[in-house]
Amino acid sequence: MSHERILEDPFYKLEDESLSELLAKAINLFETECSLIEVEGDSVLVVGDTHGDVLSSMRAFSIEAERYVFLGDYVDRGPHQLENMVFLLARKLEQPDRVYLLRGNHESPITNMYYGFLDEVIWRYGSQIYRLFVEVFSRLPYAALINSTILAVHGGIATTLKSLGDLQSLPRPDEIPENWTAFEVLWNDPSEHVQGFAPSPRGYGIFLFGRDAFEAFAEATGVRRMLRAHEYFPEGIHEYFDGKVISLFSCRFYPEATPKGLLLTSRAQRDVVLT
Repeated sequence: MSHERILEDPFYKLEDESLSELLAKAINLFETECSLIEVEGDSVLVVGDTHGDVLSSMRAFSIEAERYVFLGDYVDRGPHQLENMVFLLARKLEQPDRVYLLRGNHESPITNMYYGFLDEVIWRYGSQIYRLFVEVFSRLPYAALINSTILAVHGGIATTLKSLGDLQSLPRPDEIPENWTAFEVLWNDPSEHVQGFAPSPRGYGIFLFGRDAFEAFAEATGVRRMLRAHEYFPEGIHEYFDGKVISLFSCRFYPEATPKGLLLTSRAQRDVVLT
């Protein structure tokens, strides 16, 4: 099958028909998952942005874990963005109950238009295949609740987010997304320098959230920690709010980047494992 061939060699170029088949299977699979998925395991590896870094994605699976959670931004910017996305979808199809792919802000046509993925897919396969990728992106889950207390998202909490039920009810498919809560979950960032929410330099409709906003959300939901991606840090990992929010970056293709991931264990330990 096409996904098995990709797992053997992520740089193998699938024929149009085989890639279409893989994407159709991925669409059907993601339709069976909720917008907020629950992940349980004594060891869960969480991976941040990979942006076309297929070798770091492959490296993640060389680390023994019960479950693997990727926080989005698989495409755009990097040199192997198509290979990275197809490889991760193949892994998801191979092990749907062990591999979880969340949506990032770059899994959207509004970013693909400017950062490379649209051009890459159309050049190599054509617009119909790109359309299937958009269908996949529009169905990716927005969040994962790990062992009932750790929330994983791409960006952060939203101004309108009051409960885990709000995440559970985010509509899919939603291409842009047009739902404002979903949009903010993909785009918002934490900040040590604001109270509540403040406009973000990223642009209209995007916000920074402060310690008090996160702590209020955590108290209301029982979440003890948030793992997120979305920001580049050369060291690959950055803690906000005394470690209550941890940001991961797992792509090698940035200046002095050191890709990192977190391995969560049953004793709530964490080890930086991607290098």
